[in-house]
Amino acid sequence: MAENAGQGLQVQGLCRFSLPCTGGFKKYHDSLAERRAALYAPSRLDARCLWFEHVGLPGIARQTDTDFTLHVVLGEDFPEPWRSRMEALMASVPQITPHWRAPDDHRAICRDVLLPARALSRAAVAEFRLDDDDAVAVDYVAQLRRTWPKVARVAGPNGRVALDHGKGMVLQAHRDGRIETHTLLTLCWSAGLAIYLRPDDPGIVMDFPHHKIWQRVPFVNLTETVMFIRGDHATNDARTPFAAAVALDIPEAEIPEILARRFGIDIAGFRAAWAALGRQ
Repeated sequence: MAENAGQGLQVQGLCRFSLPCTGGFKKYHDSLAERRAALYAPSRLDARCLWFEHVGLPGIARQTDTDFTLHVVLGEDFPEPWRSRMEALMASVPQITPHWRAPDDHRAICRDVLLPARALSRAAVAEFRLDDDDAVAVDYVAQLRRTWPKVARVAGPNGRVALDHGKGMVLQAHRDGRIETHTLLTLCWSAGLAIYLRPDDPGIVMDFPHHKIWQRVPFVNLTETVMFIRGDHATNDARTPFAAAVALDIPEAEIPEILARRFGIDIAGFRAAWAALGRQ
């Protein structure tokens, strides 16, 4: 499977954006209507769109390898004016494919998006997942393609193997407008993790909980470069597991350059936009 594999790798990512569905959330809601109301609260959508625009989108738009697709899945009833804002943002990046879906089981929706998009003629597919406040470095797709021939050697009999990027950053935004940065070494966080599969594999990336993936498939962890960002703020579904990571001592003065070079992020602009949002 490793022979000439890098020449035929498909790369596709999945981002669920405030998607009303059953399952897929750690926060409990008594009904789908209650979940929809929580997801579509104006203050929440203001924050999530801001994160997507300033944090997640720049790195996707600047990928050095443009042969990939990011599927962004939203509810068919996603409200205005945020729908028009998201349509414009997604249209600015040719590799983004939007999907407007009716409520259903979240894994069924994801399967219906990812499986039909696979190219069966490719040697393998690399699938990754991002929340709308996550980011990947500008060379993430290139790294997935470049590393595939090496990690394919340790794939299991079913062709499955995971590649974890364990060096990343957390942008921790506070209600008072402050944004702290943390550079960390991690293990199997979702934003830096991809799984390689055969194109006809019935499994998708969402079938492998990131924190348990080492129990299911062989995996390789790389920590040479900062490769992902996780957003931390009040509208997160799950808390950031800082205790499970190792903090790295990076001088604060170097952070803006790292964010700009690795992710295309203007941290000063984001800080100003976040502070302004908090004053509304």
